[in-house]
Amino acid sequence: MAERKQRPAPHPDDLMAVTVALDFRAKLNPEADDPPPFDSVGWQSTLKASDAADYLESLARAIRERRLYGHMVQQGAEAAVGAGEWIEMTSQEIIVEAQEKLMQKSGQKDTDI
Repeated sequence: MAERKQRPAPHPDDLMAVTVALDFRAKLNPEADDPPPFDSVGWQSTLKASDAADYLESLARAIRERRLYGHMVQQGAEAAVGAGEWIEMTSQEIIVEAQEKLMQKSGQKDTDI
């Protein structure tokens, strides 16, 4: 009888939990009447070891290029798109839909749009 190959047991180092949290702090401008709030950005994921290393390298590259905040915001946007939690309609479609509802409400026909 042919011997079945067993799947190797998962190794603890096969997956890596990566958590990055950035809290931006600076001295407030005393001359500003309404200073903008400082943002906190965070990202957490469990990745394969090779993917975790690639992600950490991209973080280090963003730090060297002084674009860490933009990198974190982009990661958040890409995660939302990947999860399907993104805007379903374009701004143009939203405007057209709002105009149609307005026309229906006012009882007018769509002649000048």
